[in-house]
Amino acid sequence: MKAYSFTKPYKKPLFKEDTKLWLLLIVISLFLYVAFSAFLAIKAYFLNKDAQNLKKEIITLKADITKLNKQKDFIFKQKALYEDINIKNQLTKQQIKNLLDLIPDPITLERFYIDNDKLIIYGITPTKDAYNLLMLPPLESIFAKTVTTFYELPNGWYRFKSENYLKSGNEKD
Repeated sequence: MKAYSFTKPYKKPLFKEDTKLWLLLIVISLFLYVAFSAFLAIKAYFLNKDAQNLKKEIITLKADITKLNKQKDFIFKQKALYEDINIKNQLTKQQIKNLLDLIPDPITLERFYIDNDKLIIYGITPTKDAYNLLMLPPLESIFAKTVTTFYELPNGWYRFKSENYLKSGNEKD
């Protein structure tokens, strides 16, 4: 074998060092691009899933808000009803106090019944005149119609039943 060169031949690489470096950088860049794309796709999937869950939660919350608004309206109606009843009770207490203040000393009440438009009083009076002079005028000033019935007791006093009616809206003067 004849050698024409003073240097020994060496194997020449397929790619030079700088080419290998560029190829490595390109492969790394492609890997990073694919990895980042996969990361974005996964993130978008979870964001869409969260958005769907939030939409379902919004629908549930709107239904809850509607239910709470209905409960709030019911509570406000109950509160108004309670206040109305409370006011009526206060007025009734005052009317009962006024009624009891109206009773003169010689007359004794046994019981009375109060309704929306009538008052029935049961009691004992020494005479019909005592009732007619002391009790009847205040009752007639309050009520539109007053009917009193007397029952004589063995001791000479009278048991009475007084039915007093307020003027109703459908009555004529």
